[in-house]
Amino acid sequence: MDERIKEHLMLLNRYHLLLCDAQKIPYETFMESPIYQASSERFLQLAIESCLNIGNRLLSIVQFQQPINAPETYADIFKAMQEIGVVDAIFEARLIRMAEFRNRLVHMYWEIDREQLYQFLQENLEDFVLFRKKVVAFINDNLNLT
Repeated sequence: MDERIKEHLMLLNRYHLLLCDAQKIPYETFMESPIYQASSERFLQLAIESCLNIGNRLLSIVQFQQPINAPETYADIFKAMQEIGVVDAIFEARLIRMAEFRNRLVHMYWEIDREQLYQFLQENLEDFVLFRKKVVAFINDNLNLT
């Protein structure tokens, strides 16, 4: 497997595990703690950026086998991943929402809704696991990266 993809898959796993710890924090405790909120925001940003880095690297490898339009936005990375068959359209839509959430975390951090953040932790963390599985399956089925 490509070393850069492998490295980012390991980082994604680490961030996912940290977010799983945050997921266990009771609602009231989370809402009262700027430390829990800030660390969750940061690890969420890093996990999403790991997905983006993996997707971007994967596209840069696949472009030698088939034509791919260069992504212009983070959402475009996930759109291209759907076009080449890494993810389906339903999962692509969730990944695009994830990229949009990453942009809010980075560029509009003062407007992050704590309720929405907590809800993301409770409902969306398995998307990181599914993303890893889909990327690894695509690589194993379509690319000779040994």
